[in-house]
Amino acid sequence: MQVDQGVDLIKGKLLAMASLAEDMVERSVHALLEGDDEVARQVRADDDKLDAMEQEVDELAMEILTMGPMATDLRAITIGMKISNDLERVGDEASTICKRIININKHADWKVPLREEIAAMGEKACLLLRESMDAYVEHDSEKARQLIPQDEGVDTLNKMYQKQLIQSMMANPQDIPMLMQVGVIVKRIERVGDHAINIAEDVVFIEEAADIRHNN
Repeated sequence: MQVDQGVDLIKGKLLAMASLAEDMVERSVHALLEGDDEVARQVRADDDKLDAMEQEVDELAMEILTMGPMATDLRAITIGMKISNDLERVGDEASTICKRIININKHADWKVPLREEIAAMGEKACLLLRESMDAYVEHDSEKARQLIPQDEGVDTLNKMYQKQLIQSMMANPQDIPMLMQVGVIVKRIERVGDHAINIAEDVVFIEEAADIRHNN
């Protein structure tokens, strides 16, 4: 196997991971909207698949690194491992969301507040993830740079919904345990957006050799 072939293999594996990770988040949103325990359990089971895929990327990357790649390929390989980790973490976020949904669904008579709004927030986070991976595939650092400020929209929604949940806790103390579960769901969706932005920053580093992680 040549270095360039190995880099292409890593890219292919990352795209497969991204597809599964995004699908997991989308299904977790569906589980929230529909109160669907079965879908939630499937998402949690798929987290193991994503973990295994991350391990495959790491093993392949280590094999290629022993070949002494040039600087450009070295960035692509090492950052590919970092992107793999962020995608695996997206799966972790989806799994955590589904764990909370299953807990909430044990109380069938309790209505989840902000359900539609949280689902829309999930769609925004998934879009950021998809477009970050598009920038990676297209070697488009300018597109990646344009995505980075968009995370503020997801962050703002998280803060707004968390504030509303706290207000609900104050008004309805008996609902605090359930509202805390919803708060975790909102925060995990916000973290999906953070992972997407990490990937966008990684694209800039691969293409420009510029570390912009602390410039925002």
